[in-house]
Amino acid sequence: MSGPAQARAVCLAQLGIAALIAAACGGYYGVSHAVASLWGGLTAILPTVYFAWRALVRRPQETPTDVVGAVFRGEIGKIGLTAVLFWVGVMLFAGQFLALLVTFAACQLAWWLVLARVGFDKRNDGN
Repeated sequence: MSGPAQARAVCLAQLGIAALIAAACGGYYGVSHAVASLWGGLTAILPTVYFAWRALVRRPQETPTDVVGAVFRGEIGKIGLTAVLFWVGVMLFAGQFLALLVTFAACQLAWWLVLARVGFDKRNDGN
């Protein structure tokens, strides 16, 4: 699986996880928790999209140094964007912050789910 395909898989997995948890929170606690949960999902998804855009979009004339710089800039931007989204989330959803945080944490698991899938696929390719 290529880098862009992995990034797309992570984003889709994060989107699915966020939707499931938001639906569960909405059904159990109400709309305000569902919205906070969706914000938690966005706090995970948007930085992932930003990083993928910065780190994986390549131009033919780029050197290896350019690629490494793009990855570093993408990671710094991802961390900054995550911090800003959390700050806004605290301001908007202080009373429902646990729903936001749980959804964010669960969405971070998407990275591991996709990596596990890629590793499983690679093991089966050799057979």
